[in-house]
Amino acid sequence: MKLTLKFPRWSFWGWCFALLMTGGIYASYVRFVHGIDHSLSNLFPWGLITGLNVLCGMAIAAGGFTVAASIYVLNLEGYRSIVRASLAVSFVGYMVAVLGIVSSPGRTAFQMGTWNSHSILYGIAWAFIPFGAVLIMEFAPDLWKRFGGREPPHWARFLNMPLLFVAVVFSVLYQTSLADLLQSLPNKVSPLWSTPQLPFFFFVSAVCAGLAVIIFASWHINVASGKGLSPERVAGLGKVLAALLFLYLGVRIADFAYRGIPLFVSKNSPENVLLGLEMGLILLPIVLLVNQKNLQSPRMVYICSGMVLAGIITNRLNTCITSVEAAVNSKYLPGWSEFLVAYSIVALGVAAFNLIAKRLPLFLAH
Repeated sequence: MKLTLKFPRWSFWGWCFALLMTGGIYASYVRFVHGIDHSLSNLFPWGLITGLNVLCGMAIAAGGFTVAASIYVLNLEGYRSIVRASLAVSFVGYMVAVLGIVSSPGRTAFQMGTWNSHSILYGIAWAFIPFGAVLIMEFAPDLWKRFGGREPPHWARFLNMPLLFVAVVFSVLYQTSLADLLQSLPNKVSPLWSTPQLPFFFFVSAVCAGLAVIIFASWHINVASGKGLSPERVAGLGKVLAALLFLYLGVRIADFAYRGIPLFVSKNSPENVLLGLEMGLILLPIVLLVNQKNLQSPRMVYICSGMVLAGIITNRLNTCITSVEAAVNSKYLPGWSEFLVAYSIVALGVAAFNLIAKRLPLFLAH
């Protein structure tokens, strides 16, 4: 009898996830056990993991919690349906950021790798308590029903508001701390990204990222199960996103003008090209979303949300990598272990959100 090997019937993305996780686990083992990390040096204190996992993950976390809190505070009942998605996105973003911090112990300029009461890592670990509590309280009714229990008492929902505000405060403070730490070495950061207004820019762009992820996730959930947001809600979110992007881009340009920094000079340098890419990925969605016809097309709003996410990721990578390259006149190339760890963490975050979306209703019917 001839023996044949049978491989699991996974989708293309399933195989990509399996390969990334296998590579990420092996790379993490090499980095932690053998201390091999060729990507960072005294010239480059921040790398791919810091930009892609820590800064982007924290941006999504802060943005999602802020969106959820704004809906409660402003009593926007019409948008109550996106609160759960905002909280799920925030928690996954925070998880990605924490994994990114833990994956670079003692090698970044953040000095977060020690578990003492004064380290940022210690505070971030404690912040998991209110973050997790908010998520559990929001999904508690569905969890109770799933396991055959009674719905929790109505008074339990009153705890959601204070816990949510604690989560917002924590996430915004960490955003501000990260922005300040990125400027702690002014001679190693280009003035194109180093500015006293960086905490404010980080916060506004984080809210844009939170809205963009919600729109992006809603489209894919609609394609998979038809349980995403209605076209009217998507159009409303598109309007808010366009207004926030206009504010963000306008204030950034005003900051350049105030500091006397010319934009897009004739010198064809990599930092100018990447700055142009970053700002173009923010400007184009604004131009598209001010058109009412585009707002009525969920597909177009989805495409714009993808561009916004690409622009914010580019901004965070520019802030911690391109700006340092320009300041020290040297090139940064991530090591193979850092590359695998960074993208395996991203894959884990996407898989976690996919699992939540399949098991629990993220968008309530409204």
